[in-house]
Amino acid sequence: MKYSSAFCLLPLILAFPFYVLCQVPEIQEFPVPPESKEAPDYKMKVNGREVFVYNSDFNPFVIFNFEGTVDIEIITANDLKWADIRPLSDSISWRLDKNSLFFQLSNPANLSIEFNGESTRALFIFAGRITTPYTSGGNLIMYQGGRTYVTGMIDLKSNDVLYIEGGALVKGHVQANHARNIRILGNGILDGSLSDKIPPHRMIDLFDCSNVEIRDITIHNSPTWTIVASDCDSLSIINIKQVNWKFGSDGIDLVGTSHVMIENCFMKNNDDCIVIKSFDPENKYPDRRMNLGRNVTDIHVKNSTFWNMPWGNALEIGFELRCDSVSGIEFRDIDIIHVERGAGISIHNGDFSRVTDILYENINIEDSNHKLIDLAIFLSQYSIDRPESGEERNARYMNGAWDGVLRVYPGEERTYEPNRGFINRIVFRNIKVVDGPFPFSIISGYDSKHSIDDIIIENMTIFNKKIDGPASGHFTIENAGSVIFR
Repeated sequence: MKYSSAFCLLPLILAFPFYVLCQVPEIQEFPVPPESKEAPDYKMKVNGREVFVYNSDFNPFVIFNFEGTVDIEIITANDLKWADIRPLSDSISWRLDKNSLFFQLSNPANLSIEFNGESTRALFIFAGRITTPYTSGGNLIMYQGGRTYVTGMIDLKSNDVLYIEGGALVKGHVQANHARNIRILGNGILDGSLSDKIPPHRMIDLFDCSNVEIRDITIHNSPTWTIVASDCDSLSIINIKQVNWKFGSDGIDLVGTSHVMIENCFMKNNDDCIVIKSFDPENKYPDRRMNLGRNVTDIHVKNSTFWNMPWGNALEIGFELRCDSVSGIEFRDIDIIHVERGAGISIHNGDFSRVTDILYENINIEDSNHKLIDLAIFLSQYSIDRPESGEERNARYMNGAWDGVLRVYPGEERTYEPNRGFINRIVFRNIKVVDGPFPFSIISGYDSKHSIDDIIIENMTIFNKKIDGPASGHFTIENAGSVIFR
């Protein structure tokens, strides 16, 4: 890795000439791994020094770390008339000059740079805090910067530390089963681009693990679910960046997993960005009745940015909820910069769980083309009591406001009632739609016994207008008890 810094003398005159030594910002660059492709349509400079722009099928990206204040210049081959630097809540001032965009950064940021109102080829900037190399503690498995590795499966055991150094490109995937005290660290890239040559694998697949830390890496080109924690406890996922676009590339799947902190992440996924479920993962516990999963509690997602492509939803709880209780979950201080379809915030109870005590607070939605909030209890193609025949499931598919929901014909309500659950005590506080179209919302229970109740919507604004009821917020409400707007 490379560090650059300089010094300057600033004359200060008090009673006589006086000089103060000051240090210019420090920039931490990383070597470019062999076989990495440079984006053909972008150049970028940090304090006048060109940095490498990784190419990608959809979104090229840049990785560097810094301290102080740095000047950014992005150069394109296109005529520039406008720029959006997302998340908009960062309020970054910018200027254009011909085919260059200029702005400054003084704090770490994960950004999407979009020109002329187009998001298809947005440039991602991952600018973090300067880090020091990891050198000791645990059983170290290290991939050095400036090199490309084709690893296949990396199997972690208890007390292992997987360190992907900045400038390392690892083409492979990671798994850990029944492991304790494992860490996955570094400023390098975990890449799934070999998925066309081998069966698709989850990029990081954890089963029955505890005390796990995943920090700082960038995950690119995931072929399927990206980070999956099944039946795990005590998990922290910090400053993870994901650049994915393939169908089904969920960002983080928490399956029967509790005591989780997700913080300072940037994720683009073509399915749910964050999804919380509970079922017996892959029938690994065949003695469990009806594919039951563990109860879920104590999950915190904060200070993160999400982009959801046409599949799935940005912040999802469901569909498979085959446990008694899902509770104690908080989403705070989040920017959802794009929801191309689906919902920004959703709880889809397709099974019999009681989903309760969930908080969404300080959520900014910049562009939601479909739904804002979607709370629903229903029979789905993923439900434990779904019809066995694929032909019958296709015949029941509703093709309406929800994907994956199956029709319950008149007279069948009691047949499917035993496996329907509940949603109650959900708080939405300081939810803001600041840009894009005006999305609609749904609150829909299964029936009067399995209704949605005790919903508080506090200080919701859409385009700076406070929402004081269902009509002003474009809400459809059915089979629901108390829904309070205030």
